[in-house]
Amino acid sequence: MQVILLPRSILYTNQLHPIPRSLLTDGDDQKVHLFIKAGRDGRSKGACPFCHDVFLKLLIKCEIENDFNFDVITINRKNPPKEFKEISKKLPTLVHGDIFLNDIDDIEDYLDSSFTNYKLSRQDSEAFKVQSNVFTRFTYLIKDVTNNPQLLLDELEKINTFLRQRGTKYMCGNEITGLDCSLWPKLQHIRVAADYLLHLSIPVEYSSLWRYLGSAYEHEAFVKSCPSDQEIVLHWIRHETSPKEYLQLTKEEPKYSLDVPIAVYKHFH
Repeated sequence: MQVILLPRSILYTNQLHPIPRSLLTDGDDQKVHLFIKAGRDGRSKGACPFCHDVFLKLLIKCEIENDFNFDVITINRKNPPKEFKEISKKLPTLVHGDIFLNDIDDIEDYLDSSFTNYKLSRQDSEAFKVQSNVFTRFTYLIKDVTNNPQLLLDELEKINTFLRQRGTKYMCGNEITGLDCSLWPKLQHIRVAADYLLHLSIPVEYSSLWRYLGSAYEHEAFVKSCPSDQEIVLHWIRHETSPKEYLQLTKEEPKYSLDVPIAVYKHFH
């Protein structure tokens, strides 16, 4: 196997202890390698909901598959090493032996076909449809394509109503699926970035939606794979942000919003 050296990247093992080393080494044919967006320091994990999606899926697979082994390598998206550009043009990218994938759906299908003890993919058209527009509404709002926050709130309310009526812990039932791994990171971006940049919070009365977010926060795999609030804000922050505010975000101690409103917690406990 070709040895590719990325001297500025950080590799995370399953246990998430960062150790600088080469990207791929001899004898790694059975190990899965995931490349994700680096944080603003160029080394720690950054805030990309799609990278978070795949990272979370790998951690969940790892919990079930005893022989499943993977590494996570962060890539500075603004200045990716030429060695990475030789294998992919986008993030996230998954490498396993001679397989190179950078499409989210292809990655999930590959993981399910190669590591079969736990299937992430589920066919649930109703669950998929109800959440299909929420992230688009958020991006339109935060990028000033629209200035109507009600469009986003309406999509969040749809998910809240769906979860309340279905009465399950997760979107497709009481087991985590690929849809949850996709939706949770997007909701986390909405929660953090909309609050900081738009002063728009997920309403407390959307208690079923908050309970669903709480189920993510209770899961170690989500916590391990979740970027800091600052990284999420920096991912979406506008160009006109003052240098002072930008610098403060990069210098602050990392914060993680992994709680639910007290009223929601009391309601469900």
